[in-house]
Amino acid sequence: MKQSFKLIITVFFTILCAFSCSTKKDILLLQDKLYNKAYNFNQPPHIIKSDDILKIDISSSIPEVTFQFNNAKNTTMSTTLEVIQLNGYTVNNSGIINLPSIGNIKVAGLTVNECRDFIYKTLLDNGVLQNHYVDVKVINFNFTILGEVTRPGNYNYIDDNMNILKAIGLAGDLTINGKRKDVRVMRKDSNGKMTVSQIDLTDVNIFKSPFFKIKSNDIIIVNPNSSRVKNAGIIGNSGTLLSLLTFLLSSIIVINN
Repeated sequence: MKQSFKLIITVFFTILCAFSCSTKKDILLLQDKLYNKAYNFNQPPHIIKSDDILKIDISSSIPEVTFQFNNAKNTTMSTTLEVIQLNGYTVNNSGIINLPSIGNIKVAGLTVNECRDFIYKTLLDNGVLQNHYVDVKVINFNFTILGEVTRPGNYNYIDDNMNILKAIGLAGDLTINGKRKDVRVMRKDSNGKMTVSQIDLTDVNIFKSPFFKIKSNDIIIVNPNSSRVKNAGIIGNSGTLLSLLTFLLSSIIVINN
């Protein structure tokens, strides 16, 4: 009887450790200790395409002239992103926007900086403005993040330098159950084909991956670790299992006494 009791105790604590322990390698990000090493981060800028929504701000020393460009385009700090998008310039299927006093101009295929410089030069060459300032932003960037994060969902952003770490930060970070070595990024290319890439957040080489930088409409999936998968089984969760084992152990102790 004593041998059986010792065996049960051993099994109990073995299962307890298996369900309650996580190693640093399962949790820590960027685990390589190359802290002073520089990494090249030459990710290509966004190329403007059809259905992009542009926020174009134009200013000069002649407010009455620039008013026509910014009328109903200027927004206050309290304005929602939806209103800003509604008042933006939408790139049509031909890659064109309609700019007051200028007419149709093709912006698809340009980077944001190239578009800004092109609008500046077009206004200058047409004698519309001089000594003016132009700012262009794409305001319909978005990504979707699912799985083991604190706040899964769809997120809008304006920063053209959005990356996987920033995206996870917006979603409230990974949960303790998130599999750091198996984060998937789904992306549709210019031909409409979906590509899926695996990202290992524990490896500093993610900086070299073309999927480190997040592009608009990307879908990020944070898979659950093995403990989370086990907990989703017939037992339900580790707490239930431990409660059951504790009950059985208590019962055996009472019987033996």
